[in-house]
Amino acid sequence: MRTLTIFEHAYVSISDKPAEGRLMQADVEALDLAQKSMGANAFAWDGRNRIKASQFVGIIAAPGIRLEILPKIDKSENIETRGTLIKMIAAALSIPIYDGDITPLNSQDQDFLEILVLVFARRLASEVRKGLTRNYKRQTDDLARLRGKLDVTRQFTKFAATPQILACEFDEFSADNALNRLLACATSLLMRKTNVATTQRLLAEIDAHFAEVSPVTVQQALQEPIILDRKNQRWSVCEKLARLLLQSLYQTVHGGKREGVALLFDMNKLFEAYVTRLAQKTLRPMGYTVWTQKPQKALVHDKEGRRAFITKPDIYVKGHGEVIIIDTKWKTLDFSKGNFGISQADAYQMHGYARVYDATKTILLYPQMHDKSGAFASWTFENSDTQLQVATIDILDETKMAESLLSIVQLQGNSLSGTEISQRYDHASLAAQV
Repeated sequence: MRTLTIFEHAYVSISDKPAEGRLMQADVEALDLAQKSMGANAFAWDGRNRIKASQFVGIIAAPGIRLEILPKIDKSENIETRGTLIKMIAAALSIPIYDGDITPLNSQDQDFLEILVLVFARRLASEVRKGLTRNYKRQTDDLARLRGKLDVTRQFTKFAATPQILACEFDEFSADNALNRLLACATSLLMRKTNVATTQRLLAEIDAHFAEVSPVTVQQALQEPIILDRKNQRWSVCEKLARLLLQSLYQTVHGGKREGVALLFDMNKLFEAYVTRLAQKTLRPMGYTVWTQKPQKALVHDKEGRRAFITKPDIYVKGHGEVIIIDTKWKTLDFSKGNFGISQADAYQMHGYARVYDATKTILLYPQMHDKSGAFASWTFENSDTQLQVATIDILDETKMAESLLSIVQLQGNSLSGTEISQRYDHASLAAQV
């Protein structure tokens, strides 16, 4: 299996035969089927001889070829970017994955999917070695000796003439439950999807633990309701990862391309989710309230009272006498321009948020570029004291992210001008001000 790794918005040329950094026409057609089964457009034709990646990242696989699309993060290598991408996905899905889960797995020969599968396998192996979760399950059997209680109706109908056989009804402490069926299904499928021998061996070891669990289809595994309580909460990470991986497999299989896999994510949503999780973790202990996509204020129809044009700020921060609206933008700034290439629509949107939510500060937050992390420019809305700040954040290092985010929120930016980039607002000086 050949893997081609590119970054979002990159171009890939089409060739008549396999070549380094290129795809064949048949590869593109197969990959296109897999991505369409997920309802995503991770790439599109750009002319007749090349394709262009969009803002979707992840992996698309078809027979013989994998296309890995990574986020374009300033000054990062593929290895580092893969780990960051997995952490961002985990944040979006509320899955606790830490640096220690990912760092030992980063390898130049393993693509994003292989690393994610290995994260799942290692987490699951750790849990199954402690023992599977078991529940009492009602069973019926025809035995020579009574077990449990007698099923009187069945005994005197089916076995009326054979009293030596007893129709028993009993509860058995069984591992054959919905949670284990989901995990076993994921293990079985991933054994066939991974190309890494060590991962295959680990999954085979895990699979042996599920010997008494009934096999089910992917669709059945995903549809069975699972309730995690305090007794089986330790399985929550494995359950979420199993669903994530199985959903991509089911949709591609269901779409008719049995060998295809498409595991794709919108970088705009991932960046928003990652920053939101960090804001909640960092700012709440400092006395701030942090909401995402709310409060949702709107225009109200004068006569009918119906709400329309509902506003949904990415991140709403309130505390210490301030209301701060943060809007995340997975875009590239243009530092050669006085307004840094910020679109007028984005500026208008922040102006609207400032008025609607009576905000003391609004922040357009971008990924770090050109070693500039933190707030570096500020405007003040006319006839108002509310500021619009532009800031970037280093997403490769969560500790630096937290320090920088706290600094941006607490920064009094009235000394900044809208057309200058001041070195005093780099990461080091911002951290010192906290």
